[in-house]
Amino acid sequence: MPEYQTNVTDLQKQFLAAIQKVGEVQAKLIEAVRDVPATLESGQLTPAELVARSFDFATQVLDTQRDMTLRLINAAGGASTKTKSKQAA
Repeated sequence: MPEYQTNVTDLQKQFLAAIQKVGEVQAKLIEAVRDVPATLESGQLTPAELVARSFDFATQVLDTQRDMTLRLINAAGGASTKTKSKQAA
């Protein structure tokens, strides 16, 4: 069991490092395009809409990970757990 816990901890650290890397890349992208005119073309998302979509996606990822983990627990003979899965937007 300790090996499992070590593997989970390692995966969590890798995932957090990946999120930090994405943030760094996003910051560099913003720096690269900040001089582009700020006018929006027809149909283009506003910055607030982009943020909302990004966080909606992050929520979907977490919901999917939770559901997958619970399925794995059930498959391994763990306690039966019912969850409420959110529908994809």
